[in-house]
Amino acid sequence: MSRRALGTMNEKNQNKTGFCKSEKGFTLIEMAIVLIIIGIIIGAIVKGKDIIKSAEQKKLYTKYVRSWQLAYNNYYDRTGWILGDEASNDNANRDGQCDPLATAANLEAQLKAIGLTPPVQGPTGSSLVRTYADSLGVQRTLTLAFAYNVNIGNFIRIRGIPNDLGIAWDRLIDDINDGTAGDLRYAANYNAPQTNVAWPSAETAPVANAAAILRLEF
Repeated sequence: MSRRALGTMNEKNQNKTGFCKSEKGFTLIEMAIVLIIIGIIIGAIVKGKDIIKSAEQKKLYTKYVRSWQLAYNNYYDRTGWILGDEASNDNANRDGQCDPLATAANLEAQLKAIGLTPPVQGPTGSSLVRTYADSLGVQRTLTLAFAYNVNIGNFIRIRGIPNDLGIAWDRLIDDINDGTAGDLRYAANYNAPQTNVAWPSAETAPVANAAAILRLEF
C-alpha cells in the first residue's frame, strides 16, 4: 500500500475516533439544571392549583355566607327585628332569638316583606345549601341556618363544612385559624356548640355533626 493511501486511511480512522469521542451524555451541571426547571414547573402547577382553590373558597364565602350575613344586618337595620326569629313569620311571637327551624322560604319571605332581595339560590336550587369539593376530593354539602345559643347569642351555623374550607374562612374572617377565637369558630357538635375546640387537620374528614359558627352582632 502506498504511503499516500496509508495516510488517507489514518486520517479517516482519526476522524471516526474523534467523532465517537464527541458523543457525550448529560453532565452533572446539565442534569441539575433540568431538575431545577422541572421543579420550577411542578411548583408553578401546585401554586396555581392553590390560587384557584383559594379563589373558589373566597367566592363561596362572599356569595353564600357573607350574603346571608349582610341580609341579616340589613333586616335588623330596617326593622329592629332578628331575621329568622320566628319560623312561622308571626311577628307577635318574636323573642329576639334566631329559630334554626326557619327555612329558606321563611327567611326569604321575611326579607321580601320589607323590600330586601334575598341571597341568590346556588346550583343546589336553595339559597341555604351549597356544595364544595374538599381537600380529600370528596363533594360535601353545606347547609346554612340561623340559630341561637345562650353562650354565643345569635349566629349563622354552617353544617357539613370540611376542615380545609373552615380553616380558609377563619383566616379570611379573623386572620387566624384556631377555631376558638374571633367571629368564626369551630363546633364539633352543632347540637351543643362549644366553641373552644381548635380546627382539626385540613387533611382529615369532617366530623359528622361538625359546624362552623359565625357569631352575629345582634
